[in-house]
Amino acid sequence: MAFGIAKGVKDRRPKSPSVRPRFRRPRFGPHIPITGPGASLRASPDGGGIFGGSRPLIDERGPGGHLAPQGVRTRSIVVLLPALNEEMAVGSVIERIPMESLKRAGYDVYVWVVDGQSVDGTPEVARDRGASIYVQSGAGKGNGVRQALDHLMNDRSRQHISGPRLYVMLDADGTYPPEQIPEFVEALESGCDVVAGSRLRGRVEDGAFTSLNRLGNEVLSGFARFLFGFPISDVCTGMWAFREDALQHFRLAAESFDLEADIFASACEVGAHLKELPVDYACRIGEAKLIPLRTGLLIAWRLLMRRLNPRDIRELQRSPVTTQVGRAVDQ
Repeated sequence: MAFGIAKGVKDRRPKSPSVRPRFRRPRFGPHIPITGPGASLRASPDGGGIFGGSRPLIDERGPGGHLAPQGVRTRSIVVLLPALNEEMAVGSVIERIPMESLKRAGYDVYVWVVDGQSVDGTPEVARDRGASIYVQSGAGKGNGVRQALDHLMNDRSRQHISGPRLYVMLDADGTYPPEQIPEFVEALESGCDVVAGSRLRGRVEDGAFTSLNRLGNEVLSGFARFLFGFPISDVCTGMWAFREDALQHFRLAAESFDLEADIFASACEVGAHLKELPVDYACRIGEAKLIPLRTGLLIAWRLLMRRLNPRDIRELQRSPVTTQVGRAVDQ
């Protein structure tokens, strides 16, 4: 079942910052364990959230693009919702995910709220809607998402989730449209490795962007274009989708709101097939947590450091690196 992709999207391969590594999609191995709906997990106190070991690169074909066998469609979608004190918005975000249309198309859908140790009712609201909860160790959006990905992709002590798998990430504050998840899924199934939702190419609700935030985003996106050579229009977007076999090659180290810049740099570094889709952007529900100037400098620094310190192709060709994040345990 095709969902259809919005018109006018950009579909260009990013230029590698240095040597373009050549990689092969690993064959899909054993199913990745996952808990059932309503589970609540907590990262161990010493979990550092180090994510991004590489796989051996043995294919001589060019990087980027979908190298999975023709006709193989993904069976599972994992929706990640990073959240910190979002009890007013997280419930409606979960309810707006088009579960029925995705299930009719043959997908199993799993919703995971990555909780940044909320002190309000965020976990309870999410659990009541059938989501699973992952309580991160330490602070920061980047830390939480990396820890959750480590758990979902590596933990083999829990029930299985069928593969191959797609991951869709969007903020839990009501700003991004869960209704557009099928468009991201279709783009991934059509051959993309990574899909980014561009707010600046979509409809922006009045008041959703301050003038300062818009200006800062345009400056940072221009900086990213200059450094990596890919015409990204919204490097700070909070809505992304990934194929797991591409995600396994990423080298993520962001701890805070520089996560999105880290994702973009990783996609460019491995030569992933990256596409932008326009997304609608609404006013957030609840209090904003981002400090514009400090966050902007953090994002610019992350982009610069990733460009100046690209991963050597010899490192990409080593065996997978064991991550150091602690396993989550039942709460």
